[in-house]
Amino acid sequence: MGTALTVQKARLLRRREHELRAAQYIRMSTDRQQYSIANQMALIATYAAEHRLEIVRSYIDEGISGLRINNRHGLIDLLNDVQSGAADFANVLVRDVSRWGRFQDTDESAYYEFICKLAGVKVIYCAEVFENDGSPISSLWKNMKRLMAAEVSRDQSAKVFAGQCRVVGLGYRVGGVPGFALRRELVDASGRSRGFLERGQYKALQTDRVVLRAGPPDEIAIVRGIFRSFVGGKRETAIARELNAKGVASHRGVPWNLQMIGRILRNENYIGNTVYYRTSSYLRQRRVINGKAKWIRKEGAVEQIVPRDVFDDAQRIMESRARQHLSSDFLLKKLRVLQLRLGTLSADAINRAKGVPCAAIYERRFGSLRKAYALIGFNPPADYSYIDTRGERENLIQQLADEIAAVVPNVDSKLIAERTGGCLSLKDGSFVSLRVVRCWQHPQRHCRVWTLRRSAKLHPGIAIVIRLDEQNKEALDYILTSRDRLPGRPLIMTEAVVGKRYRSRFKKSTDLIRALKRRLKR
Repeated sequence: MGTALTVQKARLLRRREHELRAAQYIRMSTDRQQYSIANQMALIATYAAEHRLEIVRSYIDEGISGLRINNRHGLIDLLNDVQSGAADFANVLVRDVSRWGRFQDTDESAYYEFICKLAGVKVIYCAEVFENDGSPISSLWKNMKRLMAAEVSRDQSAKVFAGQCRVVGLGYRVGGVPGFALRRELVDASGRSRGFLERGQYKALQTDRVVLRAGPPDEIAIVRGIFRSFVGGKRETAIARELNAKGVASHRGVPWNLQMIGRILRNENYIGNTVYYRTSSYLRQRRVINGKAKWIRKEGAVEQIVPRDVFDDAQRIMESRARQHLSSDFLLKKLRVLQLRLGTLSADAINRAKGVPCAAIYERRFGSLRKAYALIGFNPPADYSYIDTRGERENLIQQLADEIAAVVPNVDSKLIAERTGGCLSLKDGSFVSLRVVRCWQHPQRHCRVWTLRRSAKLHPGIAIVIRLDEQNKEALDYILTSRDRLPGRPLIMTEAVVGKRYRSRFKKSTDLIRALKRRLKR
């Protein structure tokens, strides 16, 4: 009886020690907030000392916006550690709700906090007036703070945009790297020069401004030569080849290409204009190409490099070519003529044909090659149903990965996507590879078969193969095997081959996961 009490007391002490361990999450929005991280750490350390908490780990996101979780590796690592069971702490200390994130959807912020709560880890906001204890008043305050954090981002975005529009209207530069043969000059409030800014340098004072200046004479001569060559009949690719052959270095330090020449030909900076708001990405959302009516333009803000008539001729050539050669009717006409000439169509045939735009253009314009085929009345003989169900197979892989990560210890919950499936990494450096194989009817054997392929990357460890039923909708069974037993070449498997080659098969995913846990414990 005394021994039992001693063991129970030891467990309580270990549990108490675990509850006093905490991690801190710190985020600053921009690199210019040089004291933000130190200030947050100091405040969190004071809170931890007052509440007798030991900070055992730090997760930091430096210079990262709080609008989305993308690129916030500190928060992603924190959530992964919490979900996988690797977290050796019971609390997460954050300065305030806005440091957790300024998500425009407050449910997203609540979701990431709920992930921690579900794993027994409490999120504590050290500088807030409320205790995050789950009470109605606390929940009300917290939701209000989330709304306020999101609103601050929206309000700042509107103010910054209005300020940038005014600055551009005055002829100053707003943006990053200038084009070829252009330089950024820093000037003070009275217009005196403070020198030229190199790549990666920015102004330090709010009262300073940046103006565009013409670059060295040799670069100006190259820009003028590009416009003359294009107006004279040369294509962008030919111009890029000539520049590379002469050893002319681009402003980005990479060889010239079609896109770089095209950007120069469209850049109004070379005729003395500054243009702003061609594209926009409001609050880090989807990038939008704005119409010319919304552009903010200041004429005469830069020294003119290219004559206006030459620039206008280049624009007319590009607009005429776009209307004539890249219209949907033109693309479909080219495709229809090619199909009548060859009797069939494929991506390789389109790319090999002279005078026909490449297959990638058709995919971007119409969504896919099959949609373009349908518009000209061509039905490809091959079965492309596997493409239509690709999303369902990816969901099946993700669902199984989530089940494994939630039950099996020492498994990283992040799924590494691959063309043939995906894999989960283990703490010992090995992997659990996941594969889905479709069922199809063999024309000669007149039976159900499955084609098993090994992925290009050879990850050591365990492999799980999911066989689909005849409709390729549901999982027929799950095969558990070692990674090296997957075939080196595509293997067409009948039911007999599967039964002979792979013994460990399961009808339910729960049975598969139990067997996987037993194998990992060996």
